[in-house]
Amino acid sequence: MARNITITPKPDLSRANNMATIGALVRHKRTMLGITLEDAASLCQLSKQAYNNVEKGLESVRVETLFKVLDALGIQLTVSDTSEVGEVNNDWF
Repeated sequence: MARNITITPKPDLSRANNMATIGALVRHKRTMLGITLEDAASLCQLSKQAYNNVEKGLESVRVETLFKVLDALGIQLTVSDTSEVGEVNNDWF
């Protein structure tokens, strides 16, 4: 019997600067796709526990594991420098 997947709310991504927000986005994307946690783990070639740790937003998740999950679900992680171009903050010297 197929499981009923409940779509979780999309987190506020305006300040996606922690694992809890990234984990919530991963869970939202998985549920939007109608994929069970077990199937998502299999798709990522991870154990159910390793995959679940990403969705829980645990900070102990390995970067390699996080990238496997993001890639498998079609989530792109963007890193940017928030300082002004050409500005060097020397306040700590």
